[in-house]
Amino acid sequence: MATARNGGAEAPGPVTPTSDEAPAGRTAQGFKGQAHQVSLDCRRDQVAAQPATGQALLTIAGERKAGAYLARLHCEQADPDELAVIVSMLYGATLRGFCRVIEKAIGGRHA
Repeated sequence: MATARNGGAEAPGPVTPTSDEAPAGRTAQGFKGQAHQVSLDCRRDQVAAQPATGQALLTIAGERKAGAYLARLHCEQADPDELAVIVSMLYGATLRGFCRVIEKAIGGRHA
């Protein structure tokens, strides 16, 4: 005669989450319908998600990149395609900071 593997004990039933496992009233069923729509434009989502300090740091990083590029340009060490390569890798606040410095350098409006 075959005996049960677990010594004849019943299989455990569904486990009720405790307060440290899930918020009160939130079960797996409770999260249905709370789907988050994901945009295909990852760059826009990253920029929108950045707090103000993150935006400022990205702007400063762009300004530094522009300053370094202009220094190499003035020393005639910048490659003709370097500006295009740099700009192609920038977006959002970093690109705005970069463009702000370049605009001031070429005599654009002074903000």
